Amino acid sequence: MIRLSSPITSIRPHYQIVVVGSGYGGAIAASRLARAGQQVCLLERGKELQPGEYPRTSWELRRQVQMDFPKRHRGSRTGLYDFRINREIHALAGCGLGGTSLINANAASPPLRGVFDDHWPAALRADVDNLLGQDFRRAEDMLKPTPYPEHFPPLPKLVAHEQCAEALDETFYRVPINVTFEDGTNHVGVDQQACKLCGDCITGCNHAAKNTLLMNYLPDARNHGVVIFTQVQVRRIEREGNHWLVFYRLLGFGREKFDPPEMFVSADVVILGAGSLGSTEILLRSKATGLPLSDRLGQRFTGNGDFIGFSYNSDVRVDGVGYGKRKPEGRDPVGPCITGIIDMREGKGRTVDEGMIIEDGTVPGPMASRLLPFGLAAASVPMGRDTDRGFGDFLRELWRQLVGFVLGPYHGAVRHTHQFLSASHDDAGGRMYLEDDRLRIDWPDAGQQPSFERLNQSMFQAARALGGTYIKHPLWRRVLGKDVITSHPLGGCTMAEDAAGGVVNDRNQVFESDTAVHGGLYVMDGAVVPRSIGINPLMTISSLAERSTRLLARNRGWQIDYTLPSRPQAPPRQAHVGLQFTENMAGHFSTAFTDELPPLTLTPAYFQAERQGIEEQASFAFVLTVLSEDLDAFLADPNHEGHSVGTVVAPTLSPHPLLVTGGGFRLFPPLPDRPKTHPVIYHFKLTTRQGRRYRYDGFKLACRAWGNGPWGDTSTMYFQLREGHEAGGPVVGTGITRLKFLKWLVQLTTTRANNAPTRWELFKQTMRFNLWFAGSMIKIYGWRVIFLGRKKKRFKPSYACD
Repeated sequence: MIRLSSPITSIRPHYQIVVVGSGYGGAIAASRLARAGQQVCLLERGKELQPGEYPRTSWELRRQVQMDFPKRHRGSRTGLYDFRINREIHALAGCGLGGTSLINANAASPPLRGVFDDHWPAALRADVDNLLGQDFRRAEDMLKPTPYPEHFPPLPKLVAHEQCAEALDETFYRVPINVTFEDGTNHVGVDQQACKLCGDCITGCNHAAKNTLLMNYLPDARNHGVVIFTQVQVRRIEREGNHWLVFYRLLGFGREKFDPPEMFVSADVVILGAGSLGSTEILLRSKATGLPLSDRLGQRFTGNGDFIGFSYNSDVRVDGVGYGKRKPEGRDPVGPCITGIIDMREGKGRTVDEGMIIEDGTVPGPMASRLLPFGLAAASVPMGRDTDRGFGDFLRELWRQLVGFVLGPYHGAVRHTHQFLSASHDDAGGRMYLEDDRLRIDWPDAGQQPSFERLNQSMFQAARALGGTYIKHPLWRRVLGKDVITSHPLGGCTMAEDAAGGVVNDRNQVFESDTAVHGGLYVMDGAVVPRSIGINPLMTISSLAERSTRLLARNRGWQIDYTLPSRPQAPPRQAHVGLQFTENMAGHFSTAFTDELPPLTLTPAYFQAERQGIEEQASFAFVLTVLSEDLDAFLADPNHEGHSVGTVVAPTLSPHPLLVTGGGFRLFPPLPDRPKTHPVIYHFKLTTRQGRRYRYDGFKLACRAWGNGPWGDTSTMYFQLREGHEAGGPVVGTGITRLKFLKWLVQLTTTRANNAPTRWELFKQTMRFNLWFAGSMIKIYGWRVIFLGRKKKRFKPSYACD
């Protein structure tokens, strides 16, 4: 499988521009600024999932769900579906390279011009012609939205939705969607396939037909030199001299088991594009640690008036359930998730805030378990309103229910169920804040918005046109407090004239105070939107990001090259099953021992330096994550090389933790002149927050003849520190770090294969490495390795083996 992202071990300590997040704002910022010739690094919290790796079954889908409750978090923190559960309103965001574009329904309609008449800065209102003109067109050129083609097979759900529009006497049309309907290589060099009409858009397109950001802006960014790192959770930002520090944690590498300090990368310019939830959380945490920001941070959260409903067990066949793991060949077409729109934003004397839209939807295959017919039938009793009557109709509906119970969701009542997806306007009355260092949303009476009642009535009338039982929003019940859920969270870092009214100006620059802004700090995503849009917001967010990058480049004298097509400068990285583990060692060193010591050779100086360091309380500890991208190559290579990143805590060098980058690792490489000595070699670069640089050169020596045993040999590392990042620099310190037994037990739980396609393959490849390592230790020490060493009352170092 190809990868756009790079291994985290290749990250550098400094970049000109760091973009946080890979949704519509972050991906566009990375692509456009790289096209302006700038050095850009993009950090994404989730994993990179390419077509073919998205869930196809309900079991696979469950593994991709994370839920953040007020008191706890459940599921993997890199799960594709990121649910934020609150008291009045819940939010869903995508977590992965490409952000919510991976799981949205592709609808790419423009906003009404009237949406920009209030709550926006005057400078943006004056620039609306450019925003909805050139900026919108540039986003269209990349995302390629197009309506469902007339020459494609007719879709029962699209026909049913048009029937609903006629009953409501409202405007209907095929909505532009970011989906490809022809095979071929696209405008940024990515091979795509025509849509299979499988209906599984919102669980991830496995056919490379959906125009997610993985198909356009992100590969275009890579084409122009952007380096992308995934599983990097940015926590906060801080100003350090003339540059910014972006603090982050690695997810899925086992570092969290050692409670390590945060890692960081520095940048001249930082662009937050982590979405309404992510960017707001980062800035709230940054403000709590001292960064001057507007008191309006977290305010004006809006759910974009999202509302859902169902016409259950209708008189017409809908075919609104996706294929899931079933092959598309020979099946009746379902179609993309959204294909048609009932547009009620204009006409009939409506104001902008009274406008709303209703789109068709599908239930993706991975959600269509055998329980779905029973769940919808059960929901129809307390929440359903039958729109037609008659004994004959009752018998037909009962028969369809029974057929569905027996044959499953592709038959009977579920096959006759039409889904409504809608957006409208709310009062943007939500507030985001931190509680126990996690983002929460507070919005009393969020479900009492007038638009929800209007939508509820309109959906009932639409369901009547189909002869179905109308099931309103499952959470929108009085007994549940009329909670709602949004998949379009907006606001939190809203645009305004000054810091008294919002968080960023019309150019997306973050306010420091009044109208003064932080130099080089921007927010470019849905967080800047100060009100509901009343339509799927992806094109609005994309246009705003295009505008802000255009203005940023112009302000700095950069020229963005918008020429298409673009092509990869180098082939995408091929992902293989790799290896990873995280190690925590601690010890002491002394800056008084600066003589150059012979490589891979023990001398009394190491132990003397350790004793001196203990007396001076000069501690040295690291948490180091070691990675190999290809386990096959690692085991076949006699040097068994890997790379490493991490952090070091050494108060003698810096009062703050140091960053580890550019690390090298070799496990038992052969020494031709010393065949009985089997070293483990480490080297890595250290960087302080202020930019001072050091180099660490360390080694362990395994040798049966010494008598120190496998534990004593492999748990003790001898090292020297050098000035600067390059090998051969002047020595500034010498010491020893040791691995404690309990830390080693924790380290064992972090040793695992990565990038395996299945859990069984992950287990098998992990065991493969463990067996190889055990065999290597037996070759060195014989069967006494089982006892970890000889029974000795006292450890006495030996300085020679061969």
